[in-house]
Amino acid sequence: MAAMERSRQRGLFARLALVLLAILFLAGVTLTDRLLRHARLDLTEEGAFTLAEDSKRVASSIDEPIVLRFYFSSRIAREIPQVGVYARHVRDLLEEFAAISDGKIELQVFDPEPFTDAEDRADAFGLQGLPVDRTGERVFFGLAGTNSTDDVELIPFFDEARERDLEYDIARIVHSLANPERPAVGLITGLPIAGSPMSQSGRGQNDAWTIYNLLLAAVDVRQIISTATSVPEGIDVVVLVHPKHLTDETLYALDQFVLRGGKLLVFVDPHSEGEAQNVQDPRRGRPPAGFASNLGRLFEAWGIEMPAGELAGDSSLARRVQVPDRSQTRLMAVDYPLWLGIDRRGISRADSISADLSLLNIASPGHFRLLDSAGASVTPLVTTSKDGGTVPVSLLQGPVDPLAVLHAFKPAEEPLVLAARLSGEVESAFPDGPPEPKAKDDGEQAAEGEEPEVDEEARAAWEALKAAHLARSAAPMDVIAVADVDMLADPMWMVASALDGGRTGQAVADNAAFFLNAVENMTGRDDLVSLRSRGSFQRPFTLVDDIRREAESKHRAKEKELLDRLEEALQRLNRLERDPSSEEQVVMTTAQTSSLKTLRADVIRLRRELRDVQHRLRRDVEALTSRLELVNIALVPALVAIFAVVVAYARRARRRTAQGG
Repeated sequence: MAAMERSRQRGLFARLALVLLAILFLAGVTLTDRLLRHARLDLTEEGAFTLAEDSKRVASSIDEPIVLRFYFSSRIAREIPQVGVYARHVRDLLEEFAAISDGKIELQVFDPEPFTDAEDRADAFGLQGLPVDRTGERVFFGLAGTNSTDDVELIPFFDEARERDLEYDIARIVHSLANPERPAVGLITGLPIAGSPMSQSGRGQNDAWTIYNLLLAAVDVRQIISTATSVPEGIDVVVLVHPKHLTDETLYALDQFVLRGGKLLVFVDPHSEGEAQNVQDPRRGRPPAGFASNLGRLFEAWGIEMPAGELAGDSSLARRVQVPDRSQTRLMAVDYPLWLGIDRRGISRADSISADLSLLNIASPGHFRLLDSAGASVTPLVTTSKDGGTVPVSLLQGPVDPLAVLHAFKPAEEPLVLAARLSGEVESAFPDGPPEPKAKDDGEQAAEGEEPEVDEEARAAWEALKAAHLARSAAPMDVIAVADVDMLADPMWMVASALDGGRTGQAVADNAAFFLNAVENMTGRDDLVSLRSRGSFQRPFTLVDDIRREAESKHRAKEKELLDRLEEALQRLNRLERDPSSEEQVVMTTAQTSSLKTLRADVIRLRRELRDVQHRLRRDVEALTSRLELVNIALVPALVAIFAVVVAYARRARRRTAQGG
């Protein structure tokens, strides 16, 4: 009986202990959720999940109170759990900003139910409500921020595709509300980056490039016509994108702007692929003679040049494309050296603009060369690798053959400069002063020996310019020159989102970050520079790529030789089959018949050899892939097993030693 009683007591104690453990577990979870909600253990190399120092600085330096209103419909969390998880991440981040601001940021959270004041308020702010059923009920997942002067900044709807940009998006809103006075930036462009005329007037859908919309959100953009004779007052930074057909008067205005200390960000290109594709559309008429832009006269004065007839490429940073072979019978994957994915090997760590960037996608760029009479100090920002080289622009006139480009690629002796920062003091590109004013066009020609009549107003303006002319820098110049404009186009750096008709999306490269970093650095508002590239951590398998390229290079030369011989044999065969003398004969001569048989045999043999070469290339690449998979799948477990055996053997040896002692 006593034993049974003791057993019953032990069972009761065990059950009580389990209940107590459950209570302690729930209490621990609750306390942890409340007390350690903002605790983070970030083990990533780049600190991807830790609030950045720039974010902390932005949140802690607010002078006026800011209200952030977070609208999130709880129905989303119930029906789409992964969105609910993302919403929790958004809310946690907002709470961290509020906590760091020392009370200057007030966070308000709303669950806008249908037909409530909260829903009306979300609509009034302009947040995007998405319908969920036929009843018209909408859900919200956005942010509206206001400051003491009633300025409003929005995130209409949090898109999971922009999760890597979440911290930057929130920090940008806080920064804009804390600093509502935005700097003015002038824009001269030869591309429709601001959208169509209908879009700019507000009567059509916004078809501006995403990078332009991002620029609008950061600064006050003022467009300048390409025939302007001066840079408007109040503009400290001018952005040139594919500047074409600039007049001497405009070039002079930019020259003097830079000499007076104005900042210039210029994107030029020896061949704009985007422009070429646009105008080669049959519906748009005949293509113009060229798709290039340059600042030759100004560049020369600053000590650099962009060779007009050369495109820069790179065999090790090339992106792979699918192209048909010369026989047009199959697709083959080749590294296209003019489409570059510039990784950290080619991006400068020394300048804050590029220091945190991981990947830049560039298409058919030019390159900058330092002249002997270098005026400015040139600091490369983006370069090719040691495998850089050049290709003639002429290869891109008409249908592009990637194989022809690959075979024409000429290695350079050193990395090529694709983007650079120019600084220091330079001479004017117009040593004799402003260009002479043009004669008045009134339909009458001046008599022989007489000077053409000039408009008095134009003459007075010219005299004023001449009086204020600077022959040398009055302040250190700050110019950033980039030898590619295609990098700014949406397809080069982002995947469009389906949420808002493709006007936003997920960045897959740091092109926009590079552009906006440069603009904000030049305007002196570079508080958010390091945030734009957070989450864009490219880890290319460079060793694998090098091994694959080495395997391909063993076969490409032989493949080209066989293709050339095959093409020559086919041409000879066609000439013989179409020989007019053979058409006049009823029966071909023995020599002609023999030649025809020989050529046909050569064609068959060459095609067989070509297939063998291509088969060996594919086999080598697949063998490499198999070896790598074996290493990844089998080697690590094998090493762990060997380590376990060694440890077990060592323990057994110690026990034997202890027992023997």
